[in-house]
Amino acid sequence: MPQIFDIQGAPLELLNVGELALIHSNYKPVDTWLLDKFFPNRPLFERKDVPLAEISSDHDLAPLVSPKNAGKAFDTNQAGEVRYVKPAYYKPKNQVTPADAFEIALLERLRAAGIISTGNQSLSYQEKMILAQVATMKRNHDAIDNSVILMAVDLLKTGKYTLHSDDYERNEVDFKRTAALNYTPSTPWNDSGATPVDDIRRMLERQLEADGGEAEAALMSGLVWQSLWNNEAFKKEFVTPYAGISVPVNPSFGAKKAATFKGKFDGIEFWTYDETYRHKSQVKRLIPKDYFGLVSDTNGSVAHCAIEEMNGSVTQQYYDTQEYIKDPRGIQLMTESAPLVVPSNKNGVVGGSGFITI
Repeated sequence: MPQIFDIQGAPLELLNVGELALIHSNYKPVDTWLLDKFFPNRPLFERKDVPLAEISSDHDLAPLVSPKNAGKAFDTNQAGEVRYVKPAYYKPKNQVTPADAFEIALLERLRAAGIISTGNQSLSYQEKMILAQVATMKRNHDAIDNSVILMAVDLLKTGKYTLHSDDYERNEVDFKRTAALNYTPSTPWNDSGATPVDDIRRMLERQLEADGGEAEAALMSGLVWQSLWNNEAFKKEFVTPYAGISVPVNPSFGAKKAATFKGKFDGIEFWTYDETYRHKSQVKRLIPKDYFGLVSDTNGSVAHCAIEEMNGSVTQQYYDTQEYIKDPRGIQLMTESAPLVVPSNKNGVVGGSGFITI
C-alpha cells in the first residue's frame, strides 16, 4: 500500500518503504566483491551484540559421555574467552526533495511497473518525489554498505578496525591477530635484488605456524602485481614451466579499478583491487598501492544485530522508515543498520605494506 503524506493540506501519495525496498533491489548496487569474496556469511542476531564464539572457525568435537548417560549439547563457552562485541550502529537520514535529474533505466522500470505514467512527456511533482524516494534510499543503503566495506578492508589489512564518528564513542574492535603475520619484504619487489617468490614462501610458512590455514587468495594493488609479473624468478617458477601447456595467467592490460583475477599459482588465486571511495571531498584507496596479502580465511561474516525500535526491536540488514517532519519541513527517509564484520580465523591473513617503493 502507498504511504500518504499531508503536504500543506493536500495529500501526496508516495511509495511505502516495502515498495521502495523492492525497487532498490533492482537498482545498480555498490560493488561488494570484497565482502562477497572474503566475508560471505550473513548471520542475524536478535540481540545488541555479537557473540564471537558462535561465529568461530573452530570445528566442534562430539561431546564424550558414558553410553548410559543422556546426550549432551555442544558448549560454545568451553574454549577460553568468549567475547561479545558491540556492532556499529548506522543511521543515515536524508530529506526527500523532488528530483531534477533522473536515471533513464530506473525511469523505464517504474513506467513498466505502472508506478509512473507513460503518456506524459514531463513528470508530475508526485512522480519526481517517487524518483527522489528511490534515490534517497539507495544513498542511505550505499552509505552503510561503503562503511561495512571499509570495516572489512581494515580487518583484512590489520586484524582490527575502529568504529568512531562525531557522535559515536570511539570503539576499537581488535581480533588479536598474531604480530608475526604483519609482513614487509626486506627488498621491495620493484627494486633490484627483490625476491618475491622467497617472500611469499616465508609468508605461507608464517601463516601455517600461526594456525592460519593455507592461503586461498592473494590480494594486492595493480602496481604490486606489475612488479611481481616483471620479476624473472616469479616467471621462471610459475609461468615458464607451463609454456605451451596451460599458462596459469588471465590475460589483461591490468588497468582496472575493480577486482581483477590475474591467475592461479600454486593453488592461490591472485587478485588486484584498486577501488577507491570518496570521503569529505577526498578520493581515497581501499587498499594501499604498496599492499600485498595472502588470505586463507574466505569464510568470514558480516553479522547484523537487532535494530532498536520504539515497540521493541527488529532483526534485519536494513530498517527503513520515512516520515513528514515540520522542522526542517519535509519528508525524511532514514535507514538503520547494526553490522559487524567478523573473521572466521583471526590469523587468516598475512601481509602488509612496503611491497613496492612508491
